Amino acid sequence: MLIYCPLGTPTGIRGALILCQDVHALVIKNNLVKRTFIYTAGIFVMAFGIAMTVRADIGVAPGGVLAFAASKLSPLSIGQSTSVFHIIFMLAQLAITRNPTRTLLFQFPLAYAFGFLIDLFYGLLNITISGMLPGVILLTAGMAVLSAGLRAIVGADILLMPPDALALAVGNIFGWPMSKSKLAFDIAMTALAAVLTLIIVNDAFLVVGIGTVICAAATGPAISFYTKLMPFLDVPKGNGHDGGGQS
Repeated sequence: MLIYCPLGTPTGIRGALILCQDVHALVIKNNLVKRTFIYTAGIFVMAFGIAMTVRADIGVAPGGVLAFAASKLSPLSIGQSTSVFHIIFMLAQLAITRNPTRTLLFQFPLAYAFGFLIDLFYGLLNITISGMLPGVILLTAGMAVLSAGLRAIVGADILLMPPDALALAVGNIFGWPMSKSKLAFDIAMTALAAVLTLIIVNDAFLVVGIGTVICAAATGPAISFYTKLMPFLDVPKGNGHDGGGQS
């Protein structure tokens, strides 16, 4: 039951102070400030890595291949198409889970912000790659940057990116582990992008290329490498004095 206490009364002031103390204790207990900082940094780093892989122009990571196809086949930028597909993935999650949780709703502003950052970094990284070798070098560097950002996002343990959250939701239906559901999701997205570009412009390899294969094969090992290299990215939700907590 919610009791209204005017803030100007002693009871209201006391209630406000207790609420502030509770919120402060929750933030400290769950390392929320540190986790939020790492998560935000991961979003920026991952967006920059995606911009690098797109600039390489030899195929992008499977998770973003549909968005890349949409940007090639429409007036949408790569960032705008990424936001659109992230929202589509969120709506698909909602259809599967039928549960509009706060975690799901928070993905909507994240989708817009992430798309904006991709376009920002894509514009700043104003380079033209010509030739396969320079493209492979730039894509490999971009994949390494992207994986570092993804590792930070996972370590912060705040919110999954919409494609990963959808893969998890689908995996829950079939009882699959995340690794299996993510692999199936990436294969499905890549195949769908290839089919769409084949039908529309008669080119199944418009967005699917050697870069897609490199990203698919190397992202997992890269994340494992960063896990060993940067264990500080795993921030516990508890402060270590109470056996851990849940946010």
